[in-house]
Amino acid sequence: MKKNIFLLLTVGTFYCKAQNSVRFDYDNFESQVLAYNPNQNSNVSKKDFDYGMMILNETKTATKNRPENFNLADYFNVFIAFLKLEESNENIKIAFEKFKNANGSCEYCITFENSLKKNPKFDVVRAEYDKKMEECKLISTEKNFDAKEYSLKNNLDYNLVQQIYQIDSNDRKYRDTKDFLTKQKELDNQNQKIINELHKKYKTYIGKSLVGEKFESVMWAVIQHSNIEMMEKYLPVVHIAVKEKELSSTPLKMLIDRYYGLKYGYQVFGSQSSDFGFKMADEKKRKEIKLKYGIE
Repeated sequence: MKKNIFLLLTVGTFYCKAQNSVRFDYDNFESQVLAYNPNQNSNVSKKDFDYGMMILNETKTATKNRPENFNLADYFNVFIAFLKLEESNENIKIAFEKFKNANGSCEYCITFENSLKKNPKFDVVRAEYDKKMEECKLISTEKNFDAKEYSLKNNLDYNLVQQIYQIDSNDRKYRDTKDFLTKQKELDNQNQKIINELHKKYKTYIGKSLVGEKFESVMWAVIQHSNIEMMEKYLPVVHIAVKEKELSSTPLKMLIDRYYGLKYGYQVFGSQSSDFGFKMADEKKRKEIKLKYGIE
C-alpha cells in the first residue's frame, strides 16, 4: 500500500441513483474525475455529500491534478466517493473496475475483507468483488514460498525472513473464522511477544531493509491487532519507519485511527469500519493530528 486511502466504511445502507449527467468511461476515467464537480443529490445527506467531496478534493490534491499520477489508493478513494455521492451504478462499477485492475488491489481486498463483505453499500459490485476475492486468495495461497530463495534474492537474513513469514501466516490464520476469539487471539498474543523480542534485538522497525517489501507490513499488522498499550508503545516506531521509507504511509494512518479511536473515540482518516463505532474527528483535530505525524 503506497498512498493515502480513505476507507470510509461507516455509512449505512443506501440506494444508488444517478445524480449527474456525467457518464464516466474506463479510458478517460482519470481526466473525468479531475474535472468532476458533482451536484448534491436530494437523496444524499449533507454529511455524506461533504465526505464524498472531501475524498474527491483530496484525490485531486494527491495526484496534483495529473491523470498519470493515479494509483491504487486513488482509484479506491474515488470508488468510495462515488458510493457516498450515490453515483449511478454504471459509474460506480467503472470506478471499482479501475481499482480492481490497479496493481496491488488484492492486498486491499484481503486486508479489508471482513469489513467489505459485511457492508451492504458494496452490494452494487458484490458479484465483481466476490470474483476478485477468489482470484486474490488463489494468488495469496503460497504453499511453495521459498524463504531461502527469497532471502538470497533480496540479500536478507534467512532466519529473520522465515520467522516473519511464520508471524504473517499466524496473523491471518483464523482472523476471519469462527475460531477468531479463541485460536486467533492465542496466536496474536504469541506474535506480540515475538515482535517485542525482535524490536528489542534489532532496535528498529522490522521493515523493508530487514525483511523486504513483501513483509514490510507484518510488524505493523501485529501491532494493529494488539491492544492500546502496544499501539501506544509502537506508534512512534511505525511513524519513524514511514519517514525512513521502511513502510508505506497507509498502515500508519490505520494505526492512528485504531489508536485514537480506542483511546478517544474518534478517527482521523476514516479507515476503521463501523464495527468499532469510532466517529470522525472534527476538522480542527484532523488537521492537528495530520500535522503532528506529517501526513495527509
